[in-house]
Amino acid sequence: MDIKKSLIEFGFSKNEAAVYLALLELGTTQAGPLVNMTRLHRMKVYNALEKFVEEGYCTIVRKKNIKMFTATDPSALQANIKRKEALVAGILPNLKELQQKNDQLVDVRTLVGHEGFTNNMRDILDSTARQKDKTMRIIGGGRGIDFYEALGSWYEDYVELCENMQIKKWLVVPAMYLKEFKQKFGKEKNTELRSLPEGLNTPIYTRVTAEMVSFEIYQPQLFVIQIRNEVLARNYMDSFELLWKTSR
Repeated sequence: MDIKKSLIEFGFSKNEAAVYLALLELGTTQAGPLVNMTRLHRMKVYNALEKFVEEGYCTIVRKKNIKMFTATDPSALQANIKRKEALVAGILPNLKELQQKNDQLVDVRTLVGHEGFTNNMRDILDSTARQKDKTMRIIGGGRGIDFYEALGSWYEDYVELCENMQIKKWLVVPAMYLKEFKQKFGKEKNTELRSLPEGLNTPIYTRVTAEMVSFEIYQPQLFVIQIRNEVLARNYMDSFELLWKTSR
């Protein structure tokens, strides 16, 4: 076994591994013999010894007022690993909590059927209500009837929630479905409707807030893909703004 290589894999530097092995071999010693044995600069040897004392791999003794170094039981290496494992275990919950706050974190959910659809709408409304402008951005690629059929009897509750939460809705749709949306969406409060003559031919509704995006798929089965990620949401927000500026 290459002990020096193993020590380096453990976390020692190349110089530290050389000093540690020399210290074990020499026993209680001054720094000078370690310098001679390792052929390292005296400062590098002292730096390694200082670290060993901090880690518990070495102790300092004095003989006739002369500073001497001696290695502790090598099992100190294993004890140090256990100490670090315990330290990591103690802070791990806090680290995970910090990660949860990271806007790079991606949370993806798939919601199926009418219940999943309405649950997604509640999540979207809650997210929109937390925005400063309280505006839900919607890209409607399909027929207006698809959305309202999916809402079913929950439509009145949905409209009431939007009004109570003072939510505005901006919707861009294909020009061919503009008349359909005017009949219902256009009559809801705090709405603005625009259309594009082409480019929105995918039968998916995309809802965008500052922190999440949802994709509503109606055929052949009703389901929603919900993604919570602020970076992705900002990108979709930028895409919506571009569509909004070019629509009429």
